[in-house]
Amino acid sequence: MEYVYHGSSIRGLKTIEKRKSTHQKEWVYATRNKAVAAIFMGHGSDLNYYLAGNGVERPLILVERKPGMFKEIFNTSGSLYYLDASHFIPNQTGWSAEVISDSNEEVVKEEYIDNVYDKLIEYSNNNELQLYLYPNRPENVPLDNSDLIPKIKSWEEAGFDIHMFFKLYPELEEQYYSYNKTK
Repeated sequence: MEYVYHGSSIRGLKTIEKRKSTHQKEWVYATRNKAVAAIFMGHGSDLNYYLAGNGVERPLILVERKPGMFKEIFNTSGSLYYLDASHFIPNQTGWSAEVISDSNEEVVKEEYIDNVYDKLIEYSNNNELQLYLYPNRPENVPLDNSDLIPKIKSWEEAGFDIHMFFKLYPELEEQYYSYNKTK
């Protein structure tokens, strides 16, 4: 049997239940890559890191945006759930790392992860993840995190409370408001 993986901070689940998310559909989300699933056990979001690739055809890249941020959001435990891959469909979300099922899914196996941060370091050491801890980053991710501005602008149009963004990145507020004037 081939597996896909679902990460959760909740241990002991026997069934992964579908939930409504940003795609406004009730799905069970999973991934073909364990490191991706582990990332979603943390308490972060696109505001906390840059995430690219899918870990299968393209290398998985995870970039810490501020010093110590990863120790804060990934200093948690969780479970990596193995699910039957034959129930999942790719190419439904716009990110090739994700696969979805429109049914609740029975857990085939559970792997407990004591500390997600340590596990991400392990994945990096095993070349399963390109991990960039602050201030290291690839050239396409600016050190000032201004690459977040276009994304947050689109989120604001969809109803996102931008004050959460400014709380984390007060240094980008002026640049944020001048962004539309330069476009």
